[in-house]
Amino acid sequence: MSGHQRQVSWASQVWFVLAGVFDKDDNARLLKRLQKADPSPEMVTPYMNLYYIQALLDSGLKDDALTHLKHYWGAMLDAGADTFWEIFDPEDPTASPYGSQLINSYCHAWSGTPSYFIRNYFSD
Repeated sequence: MSGHQRQVSWASQVWFVLAGVFDKDDNARLLKRLQKADPSPEMVTPYMNLYYIQALLDSGLKDDALTHLKHYWGAMLDAGADTFWEIFDPEDPTASPYGSQLINSYCHAWSGTPSYFIRNYFSD
């Protein structure tokens, strides 16, 4: 937690899990608390979302990981993507960190991770 408002961020909690600060059960509890708190700002990049999914998988939360993968990348598909984008906010598909969505990358390497997760964790 940070600052006078004791802000919790998605990224800080994900990095705790991936760094192995806690054991698997404590990591799972931490991520469940994080989901319930749903802190702002949201994760809006495939980069952060892929690490969140990996943290869920490493913590034994495979169902949560699959649900989130479908939620985030599925919403991108629902928004008309035929490749995966550099930035995507399901609440605002036109969002851009560059001031214009015309400058966003619409075929970004970080976004290809669903295929990795599907092949390695969900192809039973």
